Amino acid sequence: MESGLNTDDPTTLVVDLNCAFASIEQQHDPSLRGRPLVIAAYATDAATIVSASREARDLGIKTGMKVFEAKAIYPQIAIREPNPPRYRIVSDQLVDIMGRHSPDVLRMSIDEASLNLAGTPNLVKLGPEEVGRSIKRALRREVGECITCSVGISTSIWMAKQASNLNKRDGLERIDHTNLVPVFERLRLTDLSGIADATARRLLKAGIRTPVDFLRSSPEQLLFAGIQRPVADAWLRRLRGFEVGAFEGPARKSYSHSHVLARSTSSQRELEELLMRLSEMVGRRLRAADRRGRVVSVSVVYRPDTDRFSRQATLDIPIATGEEIYSAALALLAGRDVRRAVGTLGVGLAGLSNAGDGQLDLFAGSSPPRRERLEVAMDAIRDRFGEDAVQRARLLGRAPVVRDRIAFGNTGHPEEK
Repeated sequence: MESGLNTDDPTTLVVDLNCAFASIEQQHDPSLRGRPLVIAAYATDAATIVSASREARDLGIKTGMKVFEAKAIYPQIAIREPNPPRYRIVSDQLVDIMGRHSPDVLRMSIDEASLNLAGTPNLVKLGPEEVGRSIKRALRREVGECITCSVGISTSIWMAKQASNLNKRDGLERIDHTNLVPVFERLRLTDLSGIADATARRLLKAGIRTPVDFLRSSPEQLLFAGIQRPVADAWLRRLRGFEVGAFEGPARKSYSHSHVLARSTSSQRELEELLMRLSEMVGRRLRAADRRGRVVSVSVVYRPDTDRFSRQATLDIPIATGEEIYSAALALLAGRDVRRAVGTLGVGLAGLSNAGDGQLDLFAGSSPPRRERLEVAMDAIRDRFGEDAVQRARLLGRAPVVRDRIAFGNTGHPEEK
């Protein structure tokens, strides 16, 4: 046995919904069951696939592909746009089912959550494997027969997540000190959560080529790879099955929203209305995370030649409302080439801080400004009744061209399992 591994009995489970968005749509619409199906950001050939059904994956169609690439593989592929409220309902059901086994449940993303059985009756009465099987049965029974999940069991959330990744077809896997090294021997560095291609290249420079190399590396070796000592120490504990703080990936550095237009346009009015919708969506995601930002950006992809235009500006104070984001983004959009048609428009906000940080305005009251309170109230209405339940007067009667989107959370890659 490898020295220094966590030899405790596993008490942590990670539950990951399989092909979540696609399987939820198949459950909702029986005509989609058994068919290759993709969920794409928008109903255009240039849109990115955010979820693929098991049938589509078996054909080689994957998350991150473009719709036109999927059609080239299978011209009859079924395509649907996301329905985030539907997915959030299932996410809530998953958390509720897991909460029957332990009060210590953490929602990690829209399709993934963990629970800790330590100190619970079910740890002794059932054991982690039977708890995992019970969650699977409850999902099938209460959410639907199309909904499957992969369950990982281990001594920490991170290691349980690695276990859940071992079998994405309704699997149940356990990693503990008795099999950790053999499991690592089957994986690549980029199979580890939090290790992207860029990090793998840095590790390679330090002679670390595999997860087992990573496990057996020293803090000094990781320092040579550009990993600071506290981070290196944390990784070496994480790789040995120890819990290292709360589960969280790299801190989010920006929020953005973009839209691929079904028909390119150079109309200033149409682009302003689209920009307003995009700004509203970015603001909603910021407020949901209790964040603000100072760096506003606008990006444009011209059609048909795919040339790009982008501008950004740093504001004096952080903002979070759609109106503020739109005002700053509109000034940046003025720099585009008005003679060229726009095929994609995006807006983003970076330079993030927590909503409560920063110097207070001496002349402001203790409560948030009226504009912010109004936007929070609008958020609550949209959460319950849909994105288009409340609109600014300028957008009334316009087609709801910008869809609600799921933020996947800090899971290392912006794709859904």
